[in-house]
Amino acid sequence: MHRTMRCALLLSTALLCACGYDRKMSGVIAAYDGGQYQQAATNMQPLLQEYSDAPINGVVFNLDGGSVLRAADDLPGSMKCFDTAYASVRPYLDQEAETKITEEAAAVVTNQTVRTYRGTTYDRILLNTFQALNYLQLGQPDKANVELNRALLWQQDAVERNADRIEKEQAAYTKAGESKGYDASKTLQDEGFRKSMEQAYGPVWDKRGNANYEVTFTTYLRGLVLMGRGDASSLDQARQSFKSVAGMLGEPANAAVLQDVAMADDATRGITPPKMVWVLLETGRAPSRKEFRLDIPLFMQQVPYVGAAFPLLDYHGDQVATFSVEGGEQPASASLLCDVDAVVKQEFDDKLPLVITATLVSSASKAVATYFAQKAAGDNGWAVALGGALYQVAMNSADLRCWLTLPKQWMVARLPRPASGKLSVALGDGQRVDGVELPDQTFSIVYLKSVRSGTKPLCHVLPLAAP
Repeated sequence: MHRTMRCALLLSTALLCACGYDRKMSGVIAAYDGGQYQQAATNMQPLLQEYSDAPINGVVFNLDGGSVLRAADDLPGSMKCFDTAYASVRPYLDQEAETKITEEAAAVVTNQTVRTYRGTTYDRILLNTFQALNYLQLGQPDKANVELNRALLWQQDAVERNADRIEKEQAAYTKAGESKGYDASKTLQDEGFRKSMEQAYGPVWDKRGNANYEVTFTTYLRGLVLMGRGDASSLDQARQSFKSVAGMLGEPANAAVLQDVAMADDATRGITPPKMVWVLLETGRAPSRKEFRLDIPLFMQQVPYVGAAFPLLDYHGDQVATFSVEGGEQPASASLLCDVDAVVKQEFDDKLPLVITATLVSSASKAVATYFAQKAAGDNGWAVALGGALYQVAMNSADLRCWLTLPKQWMVARLPRPASGKLSVALGDGQRVDGVELPDQTFSIVYLKSVRSGTKPLCHVLPLAAP
């Protein structure tokens, strides 16, 4: 076999055998979905040992590690993962640029997976939110409040700067394509391409949204923690948090939250609130990502068409859809507090035009490079063409990295603290949590977690005031 062909085959085979994030995590997710959280944590540990400090993928491994270890009740391990992830992304709040020229150049000749995973806006908000839950479980509400304030900063930063970031990155990719003789706008305007995109993504594929990036669960939890603090300033901030959530949920879904608004409003006027319990259910699993491939027109004489791979959201069902709380004067029913699927989709759609442009430029650049390399190789052009074709197949891969263990939804039920100091929860899948003992405090949270219907739910009681 000719040496050129042999080298090309070896390189391309190595690339084709490269294992993506979702496949590395497959053993963890299989156990996690089945409610086998200790096994999921065991499967997660070697991945954390190998990738926790990795410069490109460390953040995403630590995000999933934080969730998995939290579910396994390894709070120190979970907190370490979230702290490590936060330390990696914190500079992007106000110090470092999101986009690095060297990575963009590498992404053009390879694919988006070579870019450092810096976390989506909801990743950043929710990593601090889960860290706040860890602190609440440890009985440290003041530290939980610090984490929720950090989450608020991420949200404010995204509203102010994300649109500008997306526009700048898209302009950078367009310029990179033009430097190689490729005009991405021609492909974007092609009728066949547009039809394929609309079939895959719907009518939003070419529209950048105006996301406000607020996660209702985070804002609501912040309101509860502020209520627990009890001072005048905190009570006023709690009222504003509840009002914000009520406004985002709209009627009639916000009925329970409006009761919180009224309670917080009374408290700011000196009316002592009743003893209350909030039951929160973290349920299901948010969308992961899958890939679809498409032959795209390049409108270039040398290479008229090339294959490209784009990401799609892959939704997961079979979650617990409702619950009721028993033990009070009357049962309390659950209502939807946060649709994480919608949060993920909003940001995915917001960045989709950028992802499409980057994919087009990357695919076109590799195809053109292969064409000219083949031409320059003369008699050995066939070997270069073969190696180039295999390289394109290997490198034309969508970036499927995402926080795989985020919940699908949060639900809430609120009720006065039962006189017995105990309550029970009946989940919609037939599972029950009976005899939950409540602290003798003004406010407390009963926090439940169920990834899939039929699995035993986790349950923790979180006081909203220091012991």
